Amino acid sequence: MLRVYGYRGKMLRVDLSLAKGAVHELPESVLKKYLGGRGLCAKLYYDEIPPSVEPLSPQNKLIFATGPLTGTAVFGGSKCALSTKSPCTGIYLCTNAGGFFGAELKFSGYDALVIEGRSEKPVYLDIDEGRVEVRAASRFWGMGTTETAAAIREEKGDKKTQVASIGPAGENLVSFACIMAGERSFGRGGAGAVMGSKNLKAIAVRGTGKVEVARPDELKRVLKEAMPLLKKTTSDHTKYGTAMYFETLYSLGAIPFLNYQQTTQVDADSLFADVLKKHHVKNVSCYSCPVACGKDCKVRSGAHRGAVSKPEYESIWSFGANCGLPSLDFVIAANNLCNEAGLDSITSGSIAGFAMELFQRGIMPNLAGISLRFGDEEGVFELLRRVIRREGIGDLLANGVRFVADAIGKGSQRFAMHVKGLEMTGYEPRAFYGIGLAFATSSRGACHNVGGWTIRDELIEKTSDRFATKGKGGLVKGIQDVRGYVDSTGICTIPRRSLGLTDKPNEEILRYATGLDFTNRLLAIGERVYNLERLILVREGVARKDDDLPLRIKAEPVPDGPAKGKRITQEMLDAMLDEYYGFRGWDSTGKPSPEKMLELDLLEP
Repeated sequence: MLRVYGYRGKMLRVDLSLAKGAVHELPESVLKKYLGGRGLCAKLYYDEIPPSVEPLSPQNKLIFATGPLTGTAVFGGSKCALSTKSPCTGIYLCTNAGGFFGAELKFSGYDALVIEGRSEKPVYLDIDEGRVEVRAASRFWGMGTTETAAAIREEKGDKKTQVASIGPAGENLVSFACIMAGERSFGRGGAGAVMGSKNLKAIAVRGTGKVEVARPDELKRVLKEAMPLLKKTTSDHTKYGTAMYFETLYSLGAIPFLNYQQTTQVDADSLFADVLKKHHVKNVSCYSCPVACGKDCKVRSGAHRGAVSKPEYESIWSFGANCGLPSLDFVIAANNLCNEAGLDSITSGSIAGFAMELFQRGIMPNLAGISLRFGDEEGVFELLRRVIRREGIGDLLANGVRFVADAIGKGSQRFAMHVKGLEMTGYEPRAFYGIGLAFATSSRGACHNVGGWTIRDELIEKTSDRFATKGKGGLVKGIQDVRGYVDSTGICTIPRRSLGLTDKPNEEILRYATGLDFTNRLLAIGERVYNLERLILVREGVARKDDDLPLRIKAEPVPDGPAKGKRITQEMLDAMLDEYYGFRGWDSTGKPSPEKMLELDLLEP
């Protein structure tokens, strides 16, 4: 390819069945069309993973892609995207991780990494200054993620090596196993199980190359000018991390408790961000990010003394609110267990809350000795241990709430809080309807990030009436398109506003980094990415019937709090979907129209 700054121009492909790697050039035309990151992941998935591929088969692939800003001096330029077919949902998945893994992959010479096939024995990939070797990993099998990373660095004799690894949950093919990349994770959708199915324990990356930018002086100037706005717009993130949102959302009745049974809880203030400060050890930054939103926290006394993790809003919700355990000691310890085992902490808390409600209602009374009542710390820990080992009832729960509900029946589907098989996150759709539409239309299942983070518009700045259905189609579509291009640049969403990467994008950061002209093109790229993901989903059998919400959200009004009496009926959801499909240029079944595909240059993606 011609020289394009911000990129390395190469993709590494590794076939584990043959234990061989090959290097390919990335066409400049593809990079201009999809940027990189999430967009490149979608493009490669569309080209290489047909609908017939099973998630845990050797034919499934792990596709990692960085963006043009990954590994540069741009704030938050740490992100690496990953696409694969999800064992949790059975459809397309794109997830991403911050930290240092993505930047190191670029320093080693690659914008993307594609892993296919299956090794007969446990192995890890060693990518060092562009060279790749498939190395034996049997001695690491069974280790937790932190121990694995330390052991690989010791074997290589290089403390700067970045390691992405699975824990025992991925080895045992738990459907919501994650991949830990240092202190960050490719968290949602079960990519860790795909990695485990390939007998791939870890990916070690080391590189000392440089990501050159087109106009370094101008880029440096723009970043300097943006710093005051960055500090102003992210000061609470620096102070509290994403936990900053918990108190505000609780006051609005927007946090679900006890598997979405209520929105208030005695001692809920024990989960507020100012309490987290009592456990704080240090701030943790990802590559090239002055925000440092990661908060290492430590349990200082009691049964969980010594446990350390970085609780985020979502883990505080999933283990604290959803399990009826308003204790940050417990949240820190449970989050640590998930990180070491390689489990998605959101789904882990969701599956625990779901099992608790089934136990509460007598639908699943036999838990082989586990006391699983809301508020029972040891019950949750024992349940998660059994899930990790796929032991007893844990073998069933390891498949996620949709599978469990379908297997048990007895009306349990009413309490299975998921969309398309992916468990819902810690936001109550009945308290702000835009997030309900976002969950329903997200390209990976229930997700506030991919689906559309409407919290700012509906709850913080209040530019959109949270209990209105009209207008939500355009709101959600617009937010999704912004995330589509931002996730393709390789930066984190937290600092993006200070860089002008909004719904009215200033493209100068990308111009100075790449030398390419993206004037009036970024929103179109974001829309293209989202539509390509939809084309993949349609190919995999997804239609309007799947753009749905759990029965509880549609049938049961909120019983308490500021949103008391609210629900999203099927009629209301249909009205929002009709409006959304109209803004999207999709037909009534949720399929992109030929006219929209032509407009976005997707007739031949």
